Amino acid sequence: MEAMVVKKKWFSNSLEHRKVILPEIKDNEVMIKVCAVGVNWGDIIDVVTSDDGLCPGLECSGIIEAVGRNVISWKIGQRVCAILQGGGYAEKVDVPADFLLPLPDDINLADAAGLPFASCSIWLALFKMHDPKTLRGKTVLIREGTSGVGALAIQFAKYMGLRVIAATGRRDGFYICRGFGADICVNHKSRDFVWDVLVENEADVDFVIDYGASDLRRNFECCGSRGKVVIIDLHGRDHTRIDLALLQKNQAEIKAFDLRSRDLDDKASVIAEVRTHFWPAVLRKKVVPQVEYRFPVTKAPKALKLLKKNGSIGKIILCMSQFQS
Repeated sequence: MEAMVVKKKWFSNSLEHRKVILPEIKDNEVMIKVCAVGVNWGDIIDVVTSDDGLCPGLECSGIIEAVGRNVISWKIGQRVCAILQGGGYAEKVDVPADFLLPLPDDINLADAAGLPFASCSIWLALFKMHDPKTLRGKTVLIREGTSGVGALAIQFAKYMGLRVIAATGRRDGFYICRGFGADICVNHKSRDFVWDVLVENEADVDFVIDYGASDLRRNFECCGSRGKVVIIDLHGRDHTRIDLALLQKNQAEIKAFDLRSRDLDDKASVIAEVRTHFWPAVLRKKVVPQVEYRFPVTKAPKALKLLKKNGSIGKIILCMSQFQS
């Protein structure tokens, strides 16, 4: 089959289009004929750090082409999207059956490739830690509201009854975030960002979802007593400064997690919870994937450069149907 794989170089790795061996499924796996793959920061990290021949890709959508002997909950021909262990930048990928999410015919199959990773991240960031019933009426500040995670987080937080403040640095970001359902929009590039949040909200923030951990101090300043800051993905950073005195003064909490590093059973547990609690909102189209760019998979290097600029609205999608020799 055809795939985009890492080409090891002396100074910097790159991606190249190669023919690779078709994967073989285990008894508890399915084979997906990939329609599209969502582009994530983890893909950038994999390209930079991985050995020659690795195929990136942490989420995809497609059609089940084969099922293992122990798989009884999925059938050939079903439309699905999935969390992957890698390998999404290819025509086919083997996936544990527990890592799949169903897709009805009325959801765009390519756009759905951007749903699994963000959905699991949002569930972990906001709802895994609390009884969803206790969150109704609380206020959440969502950083990077126009990003792929931000767009879904705004929609799902509103679906669950939270009050949403969306932070964005885009000139058109207020209009975009309000379209996703945000109650309040603020410019996080402003010097008065914290003041704007507190004044507009007329109260402190209960939760902050921070995508990238680039502005922890101001996040804590937005939080009230016992507020929580949850970090989704460090974007490859290995350190960031934390003001422990401010943390102590506000009796605030900070949590961080990485979906990629979890073992298979842990990931399967998260996906099962998403399927139960999050996915009905997707199936009812209360939460809709937001996609700005779609590229053929051979343009993956261009897509990764665009993701680094952090300027897209929603997800960037790579489409397999446009593979070219």
